[in-house]
Amino acid sequence: MKKALHKEFWMEIRRSKARFISIFLIVALGVAFFSGIQAASPDMRYSGDAYYDESRLMDLKVMGTMGLTDEDVKALSKVEGVETAEGAYAADVLCDDSEAAVVLHVESINKEVNKISPSQGRIPEKSGECFLDREFASSRGYKVGDTITVTQEEGSDLLKKESFTITGIGSSPLYISFSRGNTTLGSGEVNGFMYVLPEDFDQEVYTQIYLQIHEAEDLISYTDAYDNLVDKIEERVEGIQDVQCQARYDEILSDAQKEIDDAEKELADGKKEAQEELSDARQQLKDAREELDSGRQEYEDGVRQLEDAREELSDARQQIADAKEQVADGWSQLESAKAQAESGYAELASAKEQLDSGWAQLNAAQEQADGGYAQLNAAKEQLQAGRKEIQSAKKLLDQRQQEVTNGLAQIQQGREQLNVQETQLKENREQCQSGLSAVAAGEAQLLEAQNQLSAAQADLAARQAAYEEAAASQSYSEEELAAMAAQLAAYEQEVNAQAAALETQKQTLAAQRSELEASLSQIDAGLSQIQQSREELTQTESQLNAGQTEITQGYGELEKRQAQISSAKEEIQRNQASLDAAQAELDANRRTLNASQAQYDAGMAEYQSGQEQIAQSEATLSQSEEEIRENEQKLNDGEEEIRENEQTLADAKKELDDGEKEWEEGRRDYQEGRKEAQEEIAEGEQKLADAKKELEDLEKPEWILSTRADLPEYSDYGDNADRIRNIGQVFPVLFFLVAALISLTTMTRMVEEQRTQIGTMKALGYGKYDIASKYLNYAFLATVGGSVFGVLIGQKILPYIIIQAYGIMYHNMASSMQIHYELRYALIASVAAVVCTIGATLFSCYKELAETPASLMRPPAPKEGKRVLIERVTFIWKHLNFSWKSTLRNLFRYKKRLFMTIFGIAGSMALLLVGYGLQDSIMDIALRQYEDLQHYEGMIIDDEDAEEEERRELLSYLDENEKIDHYTRVQLTSMTVPTGKSNLSVYVYVPENVENFSEDVTLQDRVTKETYTLTDEGAAVSEKTAVMNDLDVGDMLTIEKDNQEYQVKIAVITENYMGHYIYMTPRVYEETFGEKPDYADIVFSMKEGYEEDLEKTGEEILTYPAALSVSYTASIADQLERMLSSLGAVIVVLIVSAGMLAFVVLYNLNNINITERQRELATLKVLGFYDQEVSMYVFRENVLLTMIGVAAGAVLGIFLHRYVITTVEVDAVMFGRVIRPLSFVYSALFTCGFSAVVNMAMHFKLKKIDMVESLKSVE
Repeated sequence: MKKALHKEFWMEIRRSKARFISIFLIVALGVAFFSGIQAASPDMRYSGDAYYDESRLMDLKVMGTMGLTDEDVKALSKVEGVETAEGAYAADVLCDDSEAAVVLHVESINKEVNKISPSQGRIPEKSGECFLDREFASSRGYKVGDTITVTQEEGSDLLKKESFTITGIGSSPLYISFSRGNTTLGSGEVNGFMYVLPEDFDQEVYTQIYLQIHEAEDLISYTDAYDNLVDKIEERVEGIQDVQCQARYDEILSDAQKEIDDAEKELADGKKEAQEELSDARQQLKDAREELDSGRQEYEDGVRQLEDAREELSDARQQIADAKEQVADGWSQLESAKAQAESGYAELASAKEQLDSGWAQLNAAQEQADGGYAQLNAAKEQLQAGRKEIQSAKKLLDQRQQEVTNGLAQIQQGREQLNVQETQLKENREQCQSGLSAVAAGEAQLLEAQNQLSAAQADLAARQAAYEEAAASQSYSEEELAAMAAQLAAYEQEVNAQAAALETQKQTLAAQRSELEASLSQIDAGLSQIQQSREELTQTESQLNAGQTEITQGYGELEKRQAQISSAKEEIQRNQASLDAAQAELDANRRTLNASQAQYDAGMAEYQSGQEQIAQSEATLSQSEEEIRENEQKLNDGEEEIRENEQTLADAKKELDDGEKEWEEGRRDYQEGRKEAQEEIAEGEQKLADAKKELEDLEKPEWILSTRADLPEYSDYGDNADRIRNIGQVFPVLFFLVAALISLTTMTRMVEEQRTQIGTMKALGYGKYDIASKYLNYAFLATVGGSVFGVLIGQKILPYIIIQAYGIMYHNMASSMQIHYELRYALIASVAAVVCTIGATLFSCYKELAETPASLMRPPAPKEGKRVLIERVTFIWKHLNFSWKSTLRNLFRYKKRLFMTIFGIAGSMALLLVGYGLQDSIMDIALRQYEDLQHYEGMIIDDEDAEEEERRELLSYLDENEKIDHYTRVQLTSMTVPTGKSNLSVYVYVPENVENFSEDVTLQDRVTKETYTLTDEGAAVSEKTAVMNDLDVGDMLTIEKDNQEYQVKIAVITENYMGHYIYMTPRVYEETFGEKPDYADIVFSMKEGYEEDLEKTGEEILTYPAALSVSYTASIADQLERMLSSLGAVIVVLIVSAGMLAFVVLYNLNNINITERQRELATLKVLGFYDQEVSMYVFRENVLLTMIGVAAGAVLGIFLHRYVITTVEVDAVMFGRVIRPLSFVYSALFTCGFSAVVNMAMHFKLKKIDMVESLKSVE
C-alpha cells in the first residue's frame, strides 16, 4: 500500500469511527455468542471431570447380593485396567430430628476413592467421630462439635454405636446436587449422608467395592471415550463374577452346613434330657395322688359326724326360736297396746289443746263481732251527716251559678253597646279627618295665594319705585305721571283687597282646624274610654269564668262525695251481712265445742283402764324370757363344741386343697413342660428343616455393577451439558447470521457511498488492487478485531455465567470450574465473519471499479420514482399529508434498505421471542406433568419376596387409612422400543382398575386438549415416543421385552413431558404379551387437606414388609424444577444477548440510512424544516419498519422456537410447544424500546448535519 493510501486508510477509520465500531461490535457480539455458547457445553464437562478427578470419584461400583469379601477386593484389584479397588461399608439409619424421622445414608470413609471435602472442621480420625452432609447440617442446624444420634432398623446392628460427634461438615463426590437417593426406611427418601471410620461398622463383609480405572483420569467424563473405557472394564469385571460368586457361595454353603450339623446334635441331646425329666415328674405326680385320696376319705367321715350333731343342735335351736317368737309376739302385742294407749292419750291431749284453742278463738271472734257491730252503727251515723252536708252545699252552688249567669249576660250586653258607640266614634273621626284634609288643602291654596300676593306686593313696590324714579327724572309729563299714578293706585287697591281676602280665609281655616282638632281629640278620648271599658268587661268576665270553674269543680266534688256516700252505704250493707253470717257461725262453733268436750271426758276414762292391763302383761313376758335364756346357754355350749370340730375339719380340708392345688400345678407344669419341650423340639426341627430347605434353595450370589451414571444427578449434569450444546447448535447460528448480514450490509454501503472517492483515486492513477485494499483492510481489521475480542470475551464470560448458573444446583462444581478456549468454535465463527464481510466488500469494490473514473466521480442517477400500490387507493392516499406520502414513497423506493432493516429487526425480534419462548416451554413442564397429567402423589414399590398375607395387610392399611383418597394397583415395567440407531427406554403402565384410571392419569391431546379414555382398542402412547418412531394413531408399535419383540396397536397419542409411557388395559397387555399383568406397584393420592401428611403416611407404609420403597411425585417435580431453574439462568443470558444484538443492529442500520440520505436531509433543513420535523421525517420510516419487522419477527420466532425446542430436547424429555402471549408482548416492547432509544440517539446526529457541506456539488 502506498504511503498516501496507508494514511488515507487510518484517516478513514478516524472519520468513520461509528461505522468501524459498529462493525467491530456486531462481529464481536456474533462471534462471542456463537463461540461462547458452543464452548459452554465442553467447559461444563471439563469442570465436572476436574471435580471428579480431584475427588477421585469411583468409575465402577460393585455390590453383591450376599456381601463382598476381602478376597473379592483382591480379585477385582487384579483385573486388567483396574487401578484401585477398595471395599466400603454402608447402611441406612434413622436420625431422630425434632420435626420428623429423617434417613441418613452412613458410609465408611475410603482412603483412595470418593474423597470427601470438608468445608468446616476436619475428617474423622477416631472411632465415634463422623463427617456430615453440608446440606443436611445446614437444613437441620447441626454444627461441628455437636452430637448426632441415629437409630438402626429393628433387628439390624450394622453400626457399633448410635451417637457420633460431628468433626467435619462438607460434600462428597457421590452427591453433586440435592438428591440423596431412595431407601426402604422412613419416608422412602434419603435426606443426607454421613461418613464414619470403618471400625464403627459391625459387619463381616463389605457392602460395596469401589473401583478406579487406569487411564480413566486422562479422559473426560460424559464422553464416548470415557464411557467406552468403563464399558470395557465392566465386561472384564463381569468375567470374574462367576468365579468369585461361586467361591462366596461355597463359603456360605460350608458355614451353613456346619451350623446345621451342630444344631442337629444339640437337638438330639435336648430330646434325651427332656424325656428323662418328664419321666421323673410323672412318678412324683402318681405318689402324690395316692396320698391325697386317703386323706380325702378321712375328711369325708368327719364331715358326716359333724352334720349329725348339727341336726340335733338345729332342732333344739328351733324349739327355743319358737318360744322366743311367742314371747316376741307377746311383747309385740304389748308394745302395740302401749303404742295405742300412748297414741290415744296423745289424741286426747291434742283434742284438749284443740278444745282450749277453739274456746279461745270463739271468744275472740265474738268480741271482734261485737266491735264490728259498734263500728257499723257509727258509720251509719256518719253517712247520714254527709248526706245533709251535701244538700246544703248544693243549694249554695245553685245560688252562685245564677249570679254568674246573670253577670255574663250583662257583660255581653255592655260589649254590644260599646261596639255601637265605637262604630259611631270611628265614623265621626273619619269625618274629622276628612275635614282636616280639606282644611289642609285650603291652607295649601292659601299658601299659594299668599305667594302670589307676595309677588304682587313686590311688583307693586317695583312699580312705585319706577313711578317715583319717573317722577324724579322729570322725563314724563304730568298726564303721564297722573295716569301712571292712577294705575298705580288701582293696582295698590287690588293688592290690598287681595291681602284682606287672604287674611279672612286664613282665619276661617284656622278656626275650622281648631274645631276639627278638638273634635278629633274628644273622639280619641271616647275611643280610649271604650277600650278601657272593654278591658274592664273582659276582666269581669274572667272573674266570672273563674267563679264558673269553681262552681263546676264544686258540683264535681259533690258528685264524688255523693258517690262515696253511696259506696259507703253499700259497704255498710255488706259488713252488716258479714257480721250476721259470722255471728251465726260462732253460734254453730259453740255447739260443736260443747259436743267435743263430752267426747274428751269419755276417752280419758278409757285410757286409765288400759294402763292397768298393760302392767299385768309385762310381768308375765319377763318371766318367759328368763327361761329362754337358760336354754340358749346350753345350746351355745353345744355349738362351741361343733365349731371346734369344724375348725379341725377345715384345717384338714385346707391341707387337702393345698395338696390338690400343688398336685394340679405339678400336673400343669408337667404338661406345659412336656408341651414346651415338644414345641422347642418341633421348632428346632422346623428351623433345621427351614435351614436345610434354605440351603437347598440358596441361589448363587450375584454382583450388581453400576457406574457414575447411576449416581444421583450425575447423568442430569451431563444432560444439561447436552442441552447447552443443543442450544449452541441452533440459537447462536441465527444470532451469528444476523450479525454477519448487518456487517456485510455496512461494508457494502460504505463502498457505494465512496464511489466518488474511488473514481478520483482511479483517475489519479491508483490501481484497482490498491483502491480495493483500503476497503478490504478496513473490513478485515474491523472483523478480525471484533472476532478476537468476541472470542476472548465470549468464551470466558458466557461459559462462566452458565456454569455459575448450574452451580446453584451442582454446588460442588464451583470449586473446580474449568474454562478453556475452544479454538475450533473460535475459528469457525471468526472465519465465517471474515469471509462474509471480506466477500461482500470485494464484490462491492469489483462492481464499482468496473465503471470509468468519469462515471464514478458523478453521483449515481437518482432512482426513478414509481407509484406505490397505496397511491392507487385514492380515498386513502388523498387524505395523507406530504410527510406520510414521502415516507411511504421512500420506503418502497429503497427496497434494499427496506428488506435489510426488516430482516434485522425481524431477526432480533425472533431471537428475543425464542429466548422467552424457551422459558415458557421449559419452566412449566414439571407442573404440567405432575399436576395436570399424572395426578397420583405417591408410588409404592412392592417387595418381590413378600408373602401374600403381608401384601393383604398393606392393602388393608390403605383401605382403612382415612387420609388416603384412593389407591390403584398397577404394573409399571421398564421396557425398550427399537428406534433404529438405539433403543428407547419406556414405561408400560397397566392399571388393575381401569374405571379409576382417570383419577391418576389424564390422557389428552396436547393441541386440542381433547381427553381420551383407556380402552381395549389399543395402547395410549406418549407423544414424544410416537414422534421419535414416526408413528400415528392406528400404527403398530414394537416393544422389546426379555429380548423378544411384541407389537401393540396405538389407539391414542397423549400429551406427556417426562419419560416415555405406554398405557394399556389389562386385556390389551395380556393380548400383547400373552401373560397377565403383575401388579407389583401401587399409586395413591391423599385426600384434600391431608397433603402435608404425605411423607408421614409414606413412613407408615414402609413399616409393612410388603412395601419395598415409596417415592413421591412432588419430590421428582422439585428435583426437575431445580434442574430447569438453572437452565432458566441460561435462557436469561440468551435473552440479554439477543437484546444487545437488537440494539446494535438497529443502531447500525439507522446510521447507514442517515449517512446515505445526508443530502436529502440537508435539503429539508434548507427548505425550513425544523430539527424535530427532520427527525420525524426519518423516524416515521423507522417506526413503520420496526412494526413490520416486529410482525415478521413474531412469525419467524414461532417457527424458529419450534425448531430450537425440538433440537435442544433430550430423548427422555419433551418440552412445551407454546409461547405465551406475554412473551410476544415483552419481545415486541424490547424491540420497540431499542428502536426508540436508537431514534433518540440519531436525533442528535441529524441536528449536526452541515447543510453547506452536504449540498456542495460533487462535480
